[in-house]
Amino acid sequence: MFDENFFLFVVNLFIMALCCGLFILMPRLTRKSYLFGVNIPPQQSGSPEALALKRRYVHTCLLGFSIVMLICVIQFILWRDMTLLVTIYLPLLVILLGFVAFVPNWKKTLRLKEERGWQITGDPLSEKGASQTRGSLSSVPWMWYVLSFALVAAGFALAIMRYPLLPELIPGHLDADMMPTRWVKKTWWNVLMMPLINAATLALMIFVAILIEKARLQVDPSKPRLSFAQHRVYRKRLGHTMGFFTLVLILFMAVMGLPVIFPDSSVWSASVFWGSLIFIHIPIALLIAVLVKTGQGGCKVKINVEEDGEDSANNQASVSSGESGSASKSGCASKNGGNKTGDDKYWILGMFYYNPEDNAYFVENRFGTNIGFNYARLPGKIGMTVLLLGIIALYVWMTMLFV
Repeated sequence: MFDENFFLFVVNLFIMALCCGLFILMPRLTRKSYLFGVNIPPQQSGSPEALALKRRYVHTCLLGFSIVMLICVIQFILWRDMTLLVTIYLPLLVILLGFVAFVPNWKKTLRLKEERGWQITGDPLSEKGASQTRGSLSSVPWMWYVLSFALVAAGFALAIMRYPLLPELIPGHLDADMMPTRWVKKTWWNVLMMPLINAATLALMIFVAILIEKARLQVDPSKPRLSFAQHRVYRKRLGHTMGFFTLVLILFMAVMGLPVIFPDSSVWSASVFWGSLIFIHIPIALLIAVLVKTGQGGCKVKINVEEDGEDSANNQASVSSGESGSASKSGCASKNGGNKTGDDKYWILGMFYYNPEDNAYFVENRFGTNIGFNYARLPGKIGMTVLLLGIIALYVWMTMLFV
């Protein structure tokens, strides 16, 4: 007989091991001009002090995730029935571990930069508002999202057509054999729950796709053609990978919702569940591979810029023009030799960009490969508010549904 608690326990350990590996890789994926959210001279990224901080970060991650995995083992042995609750709240603990590992190293890096007198001249990685650092919405691989929308629409259509034919009690929870373990009353909310979740998921993933294209990425003014060429590769690879992941995720959730509207079908079995679960790991593995291979903003992509042609030359002229305009607006260079938007003081905890003088809404973060908001701008504030409210609502719903 299938043991759901044991399955969730194994999943928890696997996710923790995967997250630990990704956390450890983050310093390697980040540009050499950033050390734990602090702008440093690129040549100092390999200094003994910088390497010591990176080792400290790795050791903290290993220790933290080892403790969490040990807690999971103890919980499973002593309180087996709480495994689902642990699965739901484990992501919050991962976020906390990220702060614990990152913030102390950010503080130490700031002190190290001041003590060693590391000076940034000419913004080694410019954060100025050249329009070419942003992509175009026409470059979003919309085909993935059109296919995903078709699946969502089909889910709604099937649920609506099947509603009059459903019994008064429908499956509310399924085990890995795709057999109901809990029943709920037939209501429009219960029948349409999975299509609604799918629609919300698709909306979120479309937003992520737009974010990837419209975020301002960093430009190396000494090699602008290379930077722009890397940007294009980064956006293309990540855009298609996220689009493929979206389609597979929507398909997975649609399949998991079919037993609700076809409860009497004989096709539901463990093979359907496990096959779907294995299939969804394909885009996840592909996404990890792309991030590792491409690096922050494409910084790890090897390109022969001589083959980039006239387009890159135009980009170089564009970034020069964009930087000149930005410098004029800010009174040219500040006393510390750089544009204000490149100042560490605008990065709260080295992770959250807050600069009211910068008109960018989305920016490349300074650690890892993620993209974030300019929280001084209204869209950034709205985005963070919606995200927090969404997370709270999701956890309230999951707690009420499964606990």
